[in-house]
Amino acid sequence: MLPVGPLGPAKELPASRLARGEGGNQKEEPLSDRIYEILFIADPNLGEPEMDALATQVQGFVEKDGGRVEKVEKWGKKRLAYEVHRHAEGYYVLLVVHGGGALVKEVERRMKVTDGIVRFLTVRVDEELRKAERRKARRALSEEKRRGRAPAAPPREVEGVQP
Repeated sequence: MLPVGPLGPAKELPASRLARGEGGNQKEEPLSDRIYEILFIADPNLGEPEMDALATQVQGFVEKDGGRVEKVEKWGKKRLAYEVHRHAEGYYVLLVVHGGGALVKEVERRMKVTDGIVRFLTVRVDEELRKAERRKARRALSEEKRRGRAPAAPPREVEGVQP
């Protein structure tokens, strides 16, 4: 039975609202960490030490907000498809990060105001990795089935019967 309050009988909250943590005394469980790729293009006029410092600074943004940087790839200077802020080239850096949506939002906010970063893009890749793993497992299973079967024997000739 639902309790009766000053505004009338209490209503049950839909499961979707309970899942979001609205109402009730449920403990909010954190979402599992997701995997993101953060690619940013830095000003090509920066030197190597400044580039390293900028990449370390972005890593610091991630780690400060509770994320984990899995790997950092420095792709080097590449030509842009079109000019961005009067730059025809840019220094590309890719970070693979484990964390939640709030982490990504905060890191993007900080990268917007960081001098030296011309553009950035964040992509969630955990779903794609899961799909690729399933495809790989299916392919391996079908390969095992194919190898497990003996090749079909050629049809035997029956004596006296010619095709």
